[in-house]
Amino acid sequence: MLDFLRRNRAVLSSGLFLALAGVLALRMGAERGRSDPLGRFFLEVMAPLQRASTAVTRTVSGTWHGLGDLMHSREENETLRDRVRDLEQQVARLNEAELENARLRHLLDFRETLQGDLLTARVIGRDATGLARTLVIDHGEADGVTKGAAVLAPEGIVGQIFLASRHAARVLLINDHNSGVDALVQRTRARGIVEGIVDDGCGLKFVKRTEDVQVGDAVITSGLDGIFPKSLPVGQVVAVDKRGQGLFQYAEVAPRVDFSQLEEVLVTRGLVEPVEAADAPSG
Repeated sequence: MLDFLRRNRAVLSSGLFLALAGVLALRMGAERGRSDPLGRFFLEVMAPLQRASTAVTRTVSGTWHGLGDLMHSREENETLRDRVRDLEQQVARLNEAELENARLRHLLDFRETLQGDLLTARVIGRDATGLARTLVIDHGEADGVTKGAAVLAPEGIVGQIFLASRHAARVLLINDHNSGVDALVQRTRARGIVEGIVDDGCGLKFVKRTEDVQVGDAVITSGLDGIFPKSLPVGQVVAVDKRGQGLFQYAEVAPRVDFSQLEEVLVTRGLVEPVEAADAPSG
């Protein structure tokens, strides 16, 4: 009983004060016009108590409503945070789709410069051992990909297929030391062989010492190796070494393609030529 009274003392006190006020009001109504010192005394005593009770009631009610508003605000904040995360993910997906579309348009534009059967493939793996410079693509023999096929990108040549399974293939990059590409210095038509070197670049070997090769010269495919179409970009000469008494000079070549950024490539299936060469009249 005492616990009940303690828990509800504010409500009981308010009820008691209201009851006394009602009794006094009835008494005053019944004895209108007569002096009522006891009623005045009780009115004076109860007025501050009633004001305090009303203030407590208002405070409790305001606190309760404030807690309700706070809980509602927290729920709204959680909902808004979830919505922001969803929107950020959608923006990221849209940005990625836009970048992919731009790459594929660039690849398609490059495809239009070539005549022959070419297959678009995605890069799905890279050599993690550091022993070889290779890529893995998502098409294989089931799609007509065969060993020795050229792998190309809009920036230039990538490499050639050296191993194919039914649904995947491994590409030997031109900067691997086992690779070899018959190439020309575009400006002077000096011929040599491009192969990979230790620092991820390429070297142009077997160029006659009498040939004019300079830093900044573009190196392109000759088309004589039976793998790569003619006149595709290989790289740019960044250093020339004519030291020694041999018959040949040596040039260091920076590949045009950034192999670490490749995501889509073209793979040749049969003979492929540049459109200009294919359309040229035979002599």
